[in-house]
Amino acid sequence: MGALTLSKIDRLYWMGRYAERVNTTLHFLMNYYDQTIDGQPVDHRQICDQLAVPNIYKDNEDFIRNFMFDETNPDSLYTAADHMLGNGMTLRETIKSETLAYLQMAFNYLVRAKNSTSPMIEAQSMIDALMAFRGSFDDTVEDEGIRDIIKCGFTSERCSLYLRLGYPDKLCLKEMGKLIARVRHTPVRTRSYAFAELLKATAAGDGGRLPLDRSDLIHASEELVEI
Repeated sequence: MGALTLSKIDRLYWMGRYAERVNTTLHFLMNYYDQTIDGQPVDHRQICDQLAVPNIYKDNEDFIRNFMFDETNPDSLYTAADHMLGNGMTLRETIKSETLAYLQMAFNYLVRAKNSTSPMIEAQSMIDALMAFRGSFDDTVEDEGIRDIIKCGFTSERCSLYLRLGYPDKLCLKEMGKLIARVRHTPVRTRSYAFAELLKATAAGDGGRLPLDRSDLIHASEELVEI
């Protein structure tokens, strides 16, 4: 893999985390949008509690709109996408311009969605661009170690969001297993207490059950990598 500075490792990891934050959050919001249209949404205050973000929204519709598009909100999807693209631009030489182009495309779709009367159509195009980004860096970034750092970011963020948003135990355990496997193949340092927490949870295998209080596992997923 050659010498990688801590700064570059940090940017690779966080580019992966922000890309997955955008991807998983978009999937969640699209389902939430459908529930809102059907008149059966979960109260947005519950979602804010799960994500540990301030409830600054008037109602469910305001939550969808501003959680997606508010440029001044540090917790918004827009902010995450901006950080994703910013890290990607800094890593242009590492991930290649053709791969970076898909991150730019995804961000452009988000901007179009903000000004659209049918934002979820553009959101689907954004998801497609993010999937193309994954395929492109797998194909164009020859260094497996670099790819694994990005994937550590993907999986760490997905674990955290799946746990926070109440995804089924089986899916959460699957992603935690992936995260453990990936950090073992990268130069990233891990926090021993976080690694032990995840390892203990995944030891039961596919039939395992997570504790009702997932807070320790959320913390372990988010704090596993130490840069």
